[in-house]
Amino acid sequence: MSTSGNRASTGTERDRTDHWPEIARLWRHIGPPLRPVAQDVRFYSDAVREWVGLRGAPRALLLGVTPELYRLPWPEGTDLLAVDRSQDMIDRVWPGPKDAARCMSWLDLSLPGSSRDIVLCDGGLQLLAHPQGQRRLAHVLRGILSDGGLCVVRLYAPPARRESPDAVLRDLLEGKIACMNLLKLRLGMSLMNAAAEGVELGTIWRALHAAAPDLNELAARIGWSAEHMSAIDPYRDSAVRYHFVTADQVSQMFCGDPGGFEVRRVSVPDYELGERCPTIVLQRRPRASTD
Repeated sequence: MSTSGNRASTGTERDRTDHWPEIARLWRHIGPPLRPVAQDVRFYSDAVREWVGLRGAPRALLLGVTPELYRLPWPEGTDLLAVDRSQDMIDRVWPGPKDAARCMSWLDLSLPGSSRDIVLCDGGLQLLAHPQGQRRLAHVLRGILSDGGLCVVRLYAPPARRESPDAVLRDLLEGKIACMNLLKLRLGMSLMNAAAEGVELGTIWRALHAAAPDLNELAARIGWSAEHMSAIDPYRDSAVRYHFVTADQVSQMFCGDPGGFEVRRVSVPDYELGERCPTIVLQRRPRASTD
């Protein structure tokens, strides 16, 4: 899971628009599919290995401070940089050298043109408004990637047939949802009418609280620890919106508007909700034919 955004907030506003300090504090409770597992890591590694086999050690950029991406088998000589707008995430979660992580918005990257060969992002695209923020990111990455460079993104993609919130909550109350990480995805996607509108995290929390006012009692009844249930706490009163998009929507933005990319492949894992967590590999087209 990655963090992004256009600006930091202060005072009362921060309480509603910046939930990342709490996410950083609770990071050990964040798990699959909100964090990549071995199969996802293999998708990333395969894309990186293919590029390295042809061109050598890359200049890589991580959007977010996902530890699993830092620990990929990068070849000797790799220039690795991570960018995250949350200093708390950098301080608490980033496992690499401190000078290899910068606190800034993805939409305002102060990097030279063609200065990166590979960009990786795990579960972060939905943090940006759709379509304007996501299109802006595609435009930014088109500028900083070298010709033939790769952008590899794991998505949280809504299902073709939307679930109803009542069905999700019924499964939860009946003990049919294994963990909070699965619940967050299912309930959030069930409450989103359209990607452009997104879903407010506070809405997810309120839907859960309405169905189970005593979350500690619910945790005990369905076999979760109270500490694990507390991973939903950063959503309470949060005005942050997630804008879940499909692989087709990403392809349209990156390849058509603003363009500059082509889809190399889309890989779908086979774990629970894996169909909602595809990894899409996009390649930067040569500038002579696109710019």
